[in-house]
Parts: sequence; structure tokens; C-alpha cells
Amino acid sequence: MALFVEKIKNYFVKQPLPHAAFHLTSRYISGIRVSPKDKRVTNHFILPIEKGLIRPSFEKKNIQNPPLLEKKIKKELGKLHLHDHKVACLLPELSLRAFVFSFDSLPSSRPEREQIIRFRIKKQIPLLPEDARFSFDVIKSNDSIKIFVTVARVLVIREYEKLFSKLNLKIRTVGVPTLGLHSLLNTEKEKASLLINIEEDSISLAAIVDSEIALYRMKAILSIGQDETSEVRRIESIVKEAENTVNFVEDREKRKIQSFWVRVGLSKEEGILSHLRERSSLPVAGIESCLTAKLGSREKRILSPLIGQIR
Repeated sequence: MALFVEKIKNYFVKQPLPHAAFHLTSRYISGIRVSPKDKRVTNHFILPIEKGLIRPSFEKKNIQNPPLLEKKIKKELGKLHLHDHKVACLLPELSLRAFVFSFDSLPSSRPEREQIIRFRIKKQIPLLPEDARFSFDVIKSNDSIKIFVTVARVLVIREYEKLFSKLNLKIRTVGVPTLGLHSLLNTEKEKASLLINIEEDSISLAAIVDSEIALYRMKAILSIGQDETSEVRRIESIVKEAENTVNFVEDREKRKIQSFWVRVGLSKEEGILSHLRERSSLPVAGIESCLTAKLGSREKRILSPLIGQIR
């Protein structure tokens, strides 16, 4: 068990990235392979899956039918023409917990840092499970020390590791989808913007202030119907979350958000960006416009977190 725990910690440590990556959500699984030389997407697949096959959760079992999911992914693997069994994996954001903590200073000793960070995590998750493990990265900051912390449960990570091992693949690094999107932005140009990642069951928001991540929020979205009224309700809830985040950032950071960058990870994107533009007072752009890959609009939307993860 000790070796396994160390392995979980190492998932989040920066290291040379694999040339293939997978993104799992409650409604689809996607995969890409990139050229080692120029990081160009050479092969990809997007696999829709039945509702309920993956139920993203930090606390509970995620994969409800491992043999069926394994069978479905195996049919798509041939499209990637993989030459290496080591891969990157983006888990559903609801399966993880992530925070941005600010500190005036931190001790140089890693054990002391971890103790302080764990204390902050327990303030956010009072009933922290015993098998919870965390990783942290220091974010460049001008006037404080900011730490991006990712928390995962051994129970959950083990599920996905076992799934990929059945496919003769080894998860070398685990990522947060919204962070993959962040790497697509020109942060020197986007000094104050809000990155919004919309999935079927969640919305994640990352505030970029002075070219750095100042805040990360994730919220579950209840499943609603597919009629026009339900879609309007979904848009209104997204706009409300965005406005609340903008107000919080302005109060805490004393900076005004200038624009929204949106990624819609739904099977049908039609209308969402236009509705957001109508209801928002700030400019709204699709994250796919940051990509130069020779892919269709839908492929760019769905695959953008993966492209950002291993570019």
C-alpha cells in the first residue's frame, strides 16, 4: 500500500508528458495522440457513452460497469495507433477537489509545507477521507505565494488505473481538465479573464488575474431536460455562477475581469455561446478559437482539454 500511495502522489508531479492522453466524463470519453516533435494532433477519437456508466464522484465509486467500459474503449484504441503504453489521463472534475490557496510565506521544508496545506484543505473539506492524497504546485505570483492544490482519493484513482491496466496502458500523469484549457490561453495577453468549462454535470471556473490563476471553483449541475426552457435555465445558472465569481474576484483581488473564455463539453453546443453573449456584459469567446489544429469545431471543443494537457 505504501508503494501505491507514493505512486498516486507521483501522478501529479511534473515530468515528461506522454504522447497520448484520455479524458473521461459522464457522457463521453476522448483520446488523442500527438506528434513528439511539434505536439500536433495526429490521431483522435470521441466516444459517447450511456448515462450512468461513469458517475463522477469524489466520495463514491465512479465506474459502474468496468468490463463494458473497457470493451467500449478497446474498440477505439486502434484509431490512436499507440506506440507507448504510458498515457496521461484527465479525470472528471467532480472526481477531484482543487483549490487555489494564497500565503504570505511558506516554510522551505516540504513536510512543513504539506502540514500547512493539509490544514487549509481540512478547512475546505472537514470530513477529509483517510485515503485522500494531495499534490500541490506553486503558481507564479507577484505579491503572494499561490498554491494550486489537487486532492484525490486512492479509491477513485485506483478505479481508473485498473481500467487502463486492463487495456495494457499505464497512467503516468493525472490532470484537471480546466487546467489543460488554461495552458491554451495567451496569458500574457489575457491579464484578467474568466475561464469557464461546461460539462453535462458540472461547471468549472478559473479566474486569471495578472496572467496567473487566482481562483478555481467547481460546481455540480443537476441533470435537466433537453427542451428550450431547460436550456435557458442551464444558461442562466451558468451566467449566475460566472457573475458571482467575477464579483468575488473583484472584491478579493481588486481587479476587474475583462472577458470570458468558454469551453462547452456537451454533445450539442448549439446556442450556448450565443445565449451567454446575450446575457453577459463581458465579451465571450469559445476556447476552440485558441486552437490551430486541423480539426472540426466539435472536435476542437471536446478535445481542447487534452490538447492543452500535453501540448
